[in-house]
Amino acid sequence: IECVLRENWRCGESPVWEEASNSLLFVDIPAKKVCRWDSLSKQVQQVTVDAPVSSVALRQSGGYVATVGTKFCALNWEDQSAVVLATVDKDKKNNRFNDGKVDPAGRYFA
Repeated sequence: IECVLRENWRCGESPVWEEASNSLLFVDIPAKKVCRWDSLSKQVQQVTVDAPVSSVALRQSGGYVATVGTKFCALNWEDQSAVVLATVDKDKKNNRFNDGKVDPAGRYFA
């Protein structure tokens, strides 16, 4: 076992390996960041979002989806943006997603 990330992440969660880019995706919930570590360059890219982010998943069409607060968001690494795809529990002030994963059928459970 080798530690590849020496940064002080506050709460790293939701690891996802992206084979096509040899990258490890993960989130830092309280820091509101989705991160992508490139195993070849050893560099970490980050997208900062507007609420605690609890999970990230690969999209079949390419790109990524993350659970951000009470929203499902599509992430764009190039312009560092998050586009809302759907929102749940709008009437519940203190709710947020806690975790999420994609099943073998491609459904995102969060």
